[in-house]
Amino acid sequence: MEKYFYALTVIAKDRVGIVASIAEVLYERGISIEDSVSTLLGDQFTMTLIISSEKNYGVIELKKAFAKARKELELSVSLRRIEKEETITREPENLYSVSVYGKDRIGIVYTVSKAFAENGVNILDLRTRLTKAEKPMYVMIMEVDLPKDMSEERLNEILAQACEKIGVDYSVRKIETYEL
Repeated sequence: MEKYFYALTVIAKDRVGIVASIAEVLYERGISIEDSVSTLLGDQFTMTLIISSEKNYGVIELKKAFAKARKELELSVSLRRIEKEETITREPENLYSVSVYGKDRIGIVYTVSKAFAENGVNILDLRTRLTKAEKPMYVMIMEVDLPKDMSEERLNEILAQACEKIGVDYSVRKIETYEL
């Protein structure tokens, strides 16, 4: 039987019951959660899911199913149809963990991500935080997939140039396996 796939994003002020409310709507409609990630950003709970159904729901019809949860929990819900091929997570070939840290300033994410984009480095995961220390420090941690033929030495050159422009430090570590 054919399956239909959707990308669903939910954002709301953090509170108990958000995941249960979303899962209930999906469960009641026979919709499976294929892949998901959630986190807390400030006081905002965010959740992104790849979902599937054997029923061919229209996007508007499916969005309406979240009306009660949206009202009760003040959720922002975004939904779009995707193709089956878009549900498959490509295995990284040359995976590294990159940490960038220093005094908080505008442009850290932009400068580093632009340097990566210009050199074919794919950012798979990105997290940032401003520490709550007496002297706050901006910390950005990324998992990146380098082009197959790029060396760790070249990655360090790219980062050194980018980080020098904005006055921050960095560290790089090879990740040998990629697991959930």
